[in-house]
Amino acid sequence: MAFVRKNYRDIVEDLIAQITRGIVKEKHDYVLNRTKFKLGYTPVKEIVKVEGQLNGTRHIFQEDIDYTLSGDMLEWLDGGEKPDDKTPFYVNYIFGNLNPDRKITDVNPGSVMRNIVEAIGREIDFLYAQIEQVYLSGFIDTATGSALDLVVSILGVNRKPPQYATGKVTFGRETDPPEIPAEPEVHLFDGRIEYQLKAVPVKSITQIKGVLQSAQHNFELEKDFILEDDNVVWLPDGQKPDLNSEFRVEYVAYQRITIPLGTNISTFSREPQNIRMFVTTAEGVLERTEEGKWEAEVPVKAAVAGRFGNAPPGAVTVMPQPPIGVEYVINRGDVSGGVEAEGDDELRERAKHALEKIGKATLISIESAVRGVEGVRSLLIEDMPEGIPGMVKVVVQGGDTTELERVIEDTRAAGIKVELLRPKIVYLDVSLTITLTKGASASMVRNKVEEKIRGYVSSLKIGEDVLFNKIVFMALNVEGVRDVTDVKIKAYHKEAEVLVTVKENIRIAADELAEPRIIDVSVKG
Repeated sequence: MAFVRKNYRDIVEDLIAQITRGIVKEKHDYVLNRTKFKLGYTPVKEIVKVEGQLNGTRHIFQEDIDYTLSGDMLEWLDGGEKPDDKTPFYVNYIFGNLNPDRKITDVNPGSVMRNIVEAIGREIDFLYAQIEQVYLSGFIDTATGSALDLVVSILGVNRKPPQYATGKVTFGRETDPPEIPAEPEVHLFDGRIEYQLKAVPVKSITQIKGVLQSAQHNFELEKDFILEDDNVVWLPDGQKPDLNSEFRVEYVAYQRITIPLGTNISTFSREPQNIRMFVTTAEGVLERTEEGKWEAEVPVKAAVAGRFGNAPPGAVTVMPQPPIGVEYVINRGDVSGGVEAEGDDELRERAKHALEKIGKATLISIESAVRGVEGVRSLLIEDMPEGIPGMVKVVVQGGDTTELERVIEDTRAAGIKVELLRPKIVYLDVSLTITLTKGASASMVRNKVEEKIRGYVSSLKIGEDVLFNKIVFMALNVEGVRDVTDVKIKAYHKEAEVLVTVKENIRIAADELAEPRIIDVSVKG
């Protein structure tokens, strides 16, 4: 049997009827020249109140002056006031057998009994709301949040948690690190060509002394040996120390500049709430590059899980506490992969198809398997791309590549080849001008508009177009915005010219995904 929730008014009126055997506001329609109106419940013991409309205003009629009880009927008296023609009037009355020792007749708003009943009714209404929530929490179509987690767990399905954006950033400096004197090192020449020096990175070798033909000898740089990758490398045509003799290396090293594990870096924004923080997940050491700079590429992870942690190339440039000796930081590639926790609708849909993975060779089973991988936010499946039989193309946003390949291999049918691809990112820059309503805070409204537009673009899935009018609507829908003008959208497609539009939608290909980059909101006036 389905649960049906009672509303507050029904609860109160039912309580009053149980306590007083009374009826509250029984409705009747007054007709001119009609004097008697049959009441709905009998036997009627007493009319408590009659309320209606007189001369267009609310009016309470008086017993024995305007009306009287005649059997089980209300009778309007000659000479008394009567409701306006064809308007409703309401009757409060008591019916049934009354206990003369417990006669409760006042059911009007404000009475003691009414206040007590309404207070109890409010609590019962709250209880009904809780019972309704418990009832709805037991069904996959109506359960939400943690209740939905429990329902789908019966099928062995778990909600995918939010994922952190990851990527790599480059720490560096333009000039050479400070020089430090290295302690002379003694090595035993055992016939090997290369000998690793301890104090790295090495700037230069000052001198190598050793034994040549049983006599002390100074070996010459570029003639007998060279410095290569912090190693002493003996040249084939040069002189070498006697076998099993010692040679002494005197050299100068650069200060070793380390990027510690857990170093904090961020993007730049004038608005603190828009700053994206990242932390290094491994240690790094600056090394000389072919261009003569000193750099170290270090993996990083966003400080918070979700799409907010995704950053385009060149966005991460701030070091709140720079490591000693480091002059700059920048991400030359995407910091990506951040996705929100799986929503109720997505989890509900995935749970409904949980058993479909048993069947092989169907697009639905492949889709169900891929959606089950942690971190997957959206995907696109294309059967027979370019008309090639036996081919399936799967474009996936998020999720571990190795795990995706595994579940696809486990799900696909024999003879079907599945091509796994990542969406091509289309970065969007949006600029617009807003006019404020009187008294609106410019900074608060501007931040809210940016948040709304960024949220809309971030919510788009693979292959979904960016709608120009939707961006305008998002801005206009912010409280305090009176008008939106000068809207311009720039789309940066990979290996294509920048597309600029002031009124058209941005077309997103089936294997592309829109990502917001710069949202520039100007305030007019």
